[in-house]
Amino acid sequence: MVRIIGVASHPCGEIVTEIPAEVCTALQGLRSLGGDALLKQMVAVFVEHSRDRMQALEAAVAAGDLAGAASAAHTLKGSARQLGLIAMGDACAAVEQSSKQGDAAATQLHTTAVHTQYTTAVAWLTAATA
Repeated sequence: MVRIIGVASHPCGEIVTEIPAEVCTALQGLRSLGGDALLKQMVAVFVEHSRDRMQALEAAVAAGDLAGAASAAHTLKGSARQLGLIAMGDACAAVEQSSKQGDAAATQLHTTAVHTQYTTAVAWLTAATA
């Protein structure tokens, strides 16, 4: 983790919070491609779509639909990694793998980790683009 404290030129702006360097690097990349407008748009799209995918993942796991869980986790994994959310992407990969192996207990456990990572990621992204 990298502690970002009041660095105006940093992609994470004037924030006092811990945001991993890989997230800040990804956000800086988006900002350099399209300015603040693109960065805010990409974050808004991620937050909106990932919320739906999280709900789909959790519903699939609750229903014992391992194929549905794998599909939702796969989509979340790609979206998370595009924004430098490596831990979230890794947790999604674990859900995808355990689902494909038919391991419902491991899928539930990994889904809990995805939920935790998702909640943290939304807080980071919201703070970084405020």
